[in-house]
Amino acid sequence: MRFHPSHNLFRFYLSSAFLLSLCVSVHAAEVQKFPLRENGSIPVWLVTGPFPNGLPLAHGPGCFGYYKDYLEPLGGEASCAPADGDSVAYEGGKVHWKTAFSEPDGLMNYLDVLGVDNKTPGVAYAFCRVNCPKAQEATLKVRSNDGVRVWWNGEMVHDHHVGRTIDEGGEDRVPVTLREGENRLLVKVDQSQGGWGQQVVIVGTNDQPIPGLTETIRTDEVVAGRIRSATFSSTPIVLKTPQGPRQMLVGLISSGGVKDVNCRLSLEEGETLNLPIGDLPLGEHRVELLVPTLAEDRSADLVLEYGSDRFEVADVPLEKPREWTLYLVQHTHTDIGYTRPQNEILPDFIRQIDYALDYCDLTDKYPEDSKFRWTCETSWVVREYLKRRPREQIDRLKRRVQEGRVEITGMFLNFDELADENTLAASLQPIQEFHKNGFPVVTAMQNDVPGAPWAVVDYFSDIGVKYLSMGINNDRTPRPFDRPTAFWWESPSGKRILAWRPDHYHTGNHLRLHQDRIEPIQEKTLEYLLSLEETGYPFNRIAIQYSGTQIDNSPPAMKECDLIREWNETHIWPKMRSATAHEFFEYVERNHAEDLPVYRGAWPNWWTDGYAFAHVETAAARKSHVELSVAEGLLTIASLLGEKIPSSAFPEIRDIEDDLLFYDEHTFGAQEEFTHPTAENSIVQYQMKVSHVWEAVKNCQLLKETAWGFLNPHLPKGDAPTIAVFNTLPWERSGRVDVYIGHEILPLDRQHRILDLETGNEIPARLERSRFEGSYWNLWVSNVPAMGFKTFRIEVEDKPATPQKEEYSDNLVLENDFYRIVADASSGAIASLYDKELDRELVEEEAPYGFGQFIYDRLADAHFFNRESFLARSTRSTLRDVKVVGQGETPLWESLLITGNADGCLNEEGQPGLECEVRLYHSEKKVEFQYHIRKKYISEPESVYIAFPFAFPDGKFFYEAQGGMVQPGVDQLPGSSADWHTVQNFVSVRDEETQ
Repeated sequence: MRFHPSHNLFRFYLSSAFLLSLCVSVHAAEVQKFPLRENGSIPVWLVTGPFPNGLPLAHGPGCFGYYKDYLEPLGGEASCAPADGDSVAYEGGKVHWKTAFSEPDGLMNYLDVLGVDNKTPGVAYAFCRVNCPKAQEATLKVRSNDGVRVWWNGEMVHDHHVGRTIDEGGEDRVPVTLREGENRLLVKVDQSQGGWGQQVVIVGTNDQPIPGLTETIRTDEVVAGRIRSATFSSTPIVLKTPQGPRQMLVGLISSGGVKDVNCRLSLEEGETLNLPIGDLPLGEHRVELLVPTLAEDRSADLVLEYGSDRFEVADVPLEKPREWTLYLVQHTHTDIGYTRPQNEILPDFIRQIDYALDYCDLTDKYPEDSKFRWTCETSWVVREYLKRRPREQIDRLKRRVQEGRVEITGMFLNFDELADENTLAASLQPIQEFHKNGFPVVTAMQNDVPGAPWAVVDYFSDIGVKYLSMGINNDRTPRPFDRPTAFWWESPSGKRILAWRPDHYHTGNHLRLHQDRIEPIQEKTLEYLLSLEETGYPFNRIAIQYSGTQIDNSPPAMKECDLIREWNETHIWPKMRSATAHEFFEYVERNHAEDLPVYRGAWPNWWTDGYAFAHVETAAARKSHVELSVAEGLLTIASLLGEKIPSSAFPEIRDIEDDLLFYDEHTFGAQEEFTHPTAENSIVQYQMKVSHVWEAVKNCQLLKETAWGFLNPHLPKGDAPTIAVFNTLPWERSGRVDVYIGHEILPLDRQHRILDLETGNEIPARLERSRFEGSYWNLWVSNVPAMGFKTFRIEVEDKPATPQKEEYSDNLVLENDFYRIVADASSGAIASLYDKELDRELVEEEAPYGFGQFIYDRLADAHFFNRESFLARSTRSTLRDVKVVGQGETPLWESLLITGNADGCLNEEGQPGLECEVRLYHSEKKVEFQYHIRKKYISEPESVYIAFPFAFPDGKFFYEAQGGMVQPGVDQLPGSSADWHTVQNFVSVRDEETQ
């Protein structure tokens, strides 16, 4: 038998647990007085709730109930003085005030008191009167889960809207003045998700409880000296005791202050057990009773005896314990920055492997299940370790890998969806090096990110990586499936890997593994296992990830090994094992492979919208992925022409790939960047992050220059300047080429022509913009051969150039053989886009926003975590002061210019905040929208959208993801991103007739 007060705010009990309350006499509510506890906490409250409170994970105005005065019918929050039984009506329901006890440390657990789940947001109130023998200053020590408001004698003295836990969320200190006599105290606590409760302790100026304080409530039941209620349920915990294995029952007893309590438990077969509990002072108590382990499900009657009184609980269902095994997988979550600047964090990752090897040495003599084990989350860290450590240390690592104490995994870093397929493939190169060193790699880990590139299924299955673990962070995102799920993830080619969607990658820390104390871990573990059983989790084993401390980039820790050893010495079930990542997969594959579901679909990521935060750098990164492929293609062509490519080119390619991968990985900014965007740490980390892009941009061009140097001998020579245009793809292409030409080659004041040397024809050329030393030109080139080139000759005549005049008109129509386009002068949107070949109007006239229309979106508050309420809290605006003019024809296209001012833009006289040029090409069936925005710096959440409502009533959208074509809502995992999708190269819309 054990007894200890609970600090838990996330409790589950078997739904079939039966509660039988003794009848009490009903009488008019009367004032009852109780002393405060010796620790200064308040034992009895009047509580009411739950009231509605918006949507989960919104610790701001999205939790509207926190700001709504639900007590207005009783005089308002500042003035109410309720009694037990008083009702409170609100839109959609009615609740009553009732008497409730706090736990011995003062904790009021609303999940238990109100009988609600931990997933539905809500608001609750607690009220009492504090009586003081003399006036004095005091402090309310307040803990809450989540946000809390406090009224003292009608005045709001505290307002802290926050998401936190009771035990690790910090303590608020609220100074108050105690009047002589009665002081009214009202506490309001909101619930976003998870635990829900409050703890209030009153101390004096010496920070000690104040002697002589009492409290009163008006209640219609006798509270003191009786047990008000009790529930009991069996658990899967089986302990080792001198009497043999004993299964734990958990009881929740609401006591008005009783002594020498004994529990008499009678089983169906007539067997009776006497289980002493002891004294239960005024409050809510969690008790643990130990009974012989059940071999089958049974029921029992319990009687709580105290003095001459008794409390009966009948037909309590008792279940045979489920034989759980917990694989505890320690790793560090690899954030490139976030907690500290990248230059500090990156060396830490390498050093952590040294620590892990030392901890392996220190636990070699531990029992097998409690020996230290470590999983290296990313392959980048191991690659760098092999570069930067002496041979002896590498041999230590090799030995620990071979014996299963350290596991190396296959994901280079934790990726969002920016990287193209080529760069993703390149990120797997370290695995080849690991194989050469005798390091097996069968598992990949992607943590934090709520999605993964579909292409990795093909890539991993081809190189022996069989397993993928996805420890998703559900901030701003739901998770696929309603419980931890193992499944076969299948690519469009039919290849598969075994994927595992566990809970959060810090689930073990949520269970308090890092606190190094059995009691909180036992309680949290019990809650977690019961929650798994409620959701129908199918296996008796589960993998639980954790870190040495509950923070990203955490170093490894060994104290959990001591805890696992202690646990296994005292517990028969559940068993705990310090494990590496692949062990759970092997269990599933060996025992349940045939029973697993198969999902063929992409896993789009809810977080990729964040890259718009750095739209300039993101665009440069996307372009650099293409430029790198072009540079590699040019080097390939040079090699095919017989040139020997210098060995220096290959490390240059690796460096560019690394820079792009370090930008494409998921960490985008410091921990405080949202609350303090201009703090030094925020600025430093942002600059280090985006520096990778500009290094890649610069080095891509230098790599191309290497290729040009080896291609130049193969280009035709002549008496006039030439332009060589290469096509690095395996099919013939025509299209626009943008090129910079110095004025010494093509002076702007002379007439000129650019000729196709193959046909002798002049090609269309348009001057885009000029600098002092040269100009940028748009050229239209045709029929450039696959993996080949075409040459164009620049001819400059000794004649003055004809000045080009800008021609503007009020003609709002563009038309050629392919399309007819009509602009709307009032909105700046396209009113009609008529496809002549299809004989079809492409614009949906009834759409809420026009085709090509600019939309600026702001949230009414900064609480971007509440994804579900974005629409309810957003304020959207479009262009104003719109002007639309025709710009006439150029050699490549004709165009319209749309300008206007918009929220979020720098709108100045003569310089509109936004420009959009709509181009209708002459030589290709193509319409191009080019937007230029003069953006204000705004640190609060905002978005820019461009609407393209197509008139396809039965149409379907498809886009190219990493690894295949995706129809949103069809070719993707259930629960994966539905708000936005990251496109690689194209989006298509089609119906049964056309695309």
